[in-house]
Amino acid sequence: MEAKLCIDCKHYAPERVCKHPSLGFSFVDGKPKTDFASVMRLPYQACKPEGLLFEPMEAVIYDMADIFPNQKG
Repeated sequence: MEAKLCIDCKHYAPERVCKHPSLGFSFVDGKPKTDFASVMRLPYQACKPEGLLFEPMEAVIYDMADIFPNQKG
C-alpha cells in the first residue's frame, strides 16, 4: 500500500495546510477553514495518522494548442 502523504493530497495547500471541505467554511469571508496538515494527522484529529481524509491529486493534462493558439509547432 502506498503511503498517504499530505503533499500528495488534493486538499493540501503550499502553506502546509489542509483545506479539506469537512473543516467547513468561515461565516465571515466564506473561505474554507484550514488547519496545519501536521495537526490534521494527529490521532485525535479527523484525518488521523492513517490519512482517512486523503484524496489523491488528479492529473491535469493541457492541450498546448489551447494555451498558445497562435504558435506554430
